[in-house]
Amino acid sequence: HRIDIRRLVEEGGGSFVEGRITEIRTENREFVLEDGSTVPYDVASVCLGSEVPRTVLAENGAGAVRVKPVVNTGDIRHRMLGLGKDRAPRILIVGGGVAGCEVAANTLALLGKLGLEGELTIAERGESLLPDAPRRAQKEILAFLQERGAKVLTSTPVTSLGDGVAWTTHGKIPCDLSVLALGISPPGVFRASRLPTDEAGGLRLDRYLRSIGDGRLFGGGDCVSFRDRALPKLGVFAVRQGPVIFRNLQASLDSSPLSEYRPQRHYLYVLNLGDGTGLAVYGRLSWRGRLSWRLKHRIDERFVREYRR
Repeated sequence: HRIDIRRLVEEGGGSFVEGRITEIRTENREFVLEDGSTVPYDVASVCLGSEVPRTVLAENGAGAVRVKPVVNTGDIRHRMLGLGKDRAPRILIVGGGVAGCEVAANTLALLGKLGLEGELTIAERGESLLPDAPRRAQKEILAFLQERGAKVLTSTPVTSLGDGVAWTTHGKIPCDLSVLALGISPPGVFRASRLPTDEAGGLRLDRYLRSIGDGRLFGGGDCVSFRDRALPKLGVFAVRQGPVIFRNLQASLDSSPLSEYRPQRHYLYVLNLGDGTGLAVYGRLSWRGRLSWRLKHRIDERFVREYRR
């Protein structure tokens, strides 16, 4: 499901400018785009999302597919179809977090739908899959993937990727297609613009979701650091930040008091397991089944429908 951003902006009376931001010039209050053009601002919100970190592995990945941006996942299907013509594809997922487990589950489902035999391996540097999830969820996802034929290697960091092989601290893994799910990090534009950031490069914000380096710049989502702590990289946080940012943009223009953002202590996220079921996690609770998937589908549908009116 996609939201037509251009339509939303233009129907609301705004101007849509397509381009990638390379610098934010706070002294001039303007954004610089890749083509050299600039977009001025009186107040602005930066919600730039995230990307796979620019590690040596990601930069020299021998044709590896990155899970971010999301459109890259379409390349997995295309590559699998090409590989399946010659032999059973050997697929390696590097990283066993939320993204890695979702990609692994859906890749296994896709192999089945395409009628392809194949081998899928997940290599996770930590001691378990879903390292930030409760123990029950970790056991659930491990059992689910192994029951469907996945080989799960924990405490196995991948050090380099070559043509048809990945090297780890324990040896090598043959692979025809590698998918990098190494976690996510903010884009480099904030550091390039000499704005205050955390260690990962996230724009540092105060309790009003306002940059501590430019009082007219607000932000939310995966690209920011809220009061010197990185919130979980989950959409539920960005969704709740949106109304606060909206109110504070308006308040900044008419010098009204700003609204404070208070992140929720408990939150729900659901992994799509590709077979009509989901793994739902809420605090220390988790449950897997069709009800979890229907809940995720309903939440996503309701969100998208709100912006398609």
